[in-house]
Amino acid sequence: MPSSSLRALLATAVSVVLWAGFGRAATAEEGAGGEAQPDVAPGKEAAKPNGDKAEGASEKPSKRIWASSLLFCDAPKIEVGRWLTEKPEWKGKFLLIEFWRTWCGACKRTVPLLNSFHEKYGKELVIVAITGEPAETVKAYNGPEMKYSMALDAPGTKGEAEDKVKDQGATEESFGVWGWPHVVLLEPEHHCVIWEGFPLLKGHELTAEKIEKALAVGRENKAKE
Repeated sequence: MPSSSLRALLATAVSVVLWAGFGRAATAEEGAGGEAQPDVAPGKEAAKPNGDKAEGASEKPSKRIWASSLLFCDAPKIEVGRWLTEKPEWKGKFLLIEFWRTWCGACKRTVPLLNSFHEKYGKELVIVAITGEPAETVKAYNGPEMKYSMALDAPGTKGEAEDKVKDQGATEESFGVWGWPHVVLLEPEHHCVIWEGFPLLKGHELTAEKIEKALAVGRENKAKE
């Protein structure tokens, strides 16, 4: 097994390679042209987008995210209050987390995309949909069937704080999410965030090509161990 310093170096290499292919979040807003947008928490519509511009970035539209930017950082602890499907085993696999809501139209439009990732890459990629809504609300969900894993978030920590987002659990809270769906892709070794954002954002969509690129880097690093 490689040393801890070597593992850290490999994780950094994954991030650098993926950064070159994916681009970073940026400060300019998108959406004026009516393209797909996430559904956001009440009172949050006017909040400023997160992120910064990558050095040498192209002239394509800048990326916006509706959450705290944790790109290239180790992800917060993934806490689950209750599994609604069988608990998946993600050790040694890439982990894609979707924060969603049952009432969210943009989330429903994202389901076919994530289903396709699950069906095509399920041996190397685990997809988990997490919501802080009550179990009864999720049971009443009548949107497209999710073929990947589903869970209820662990209880949030903010109590009745003024900035508390409705139905926000501990994991979603730690990622600072206020627009849905919000997706994060974590590499296997350290759960470093290598992609984040709204997966249908025009010009910055999460695609099979990007998933394949991440998996290829992961296979290469495994081969070096």
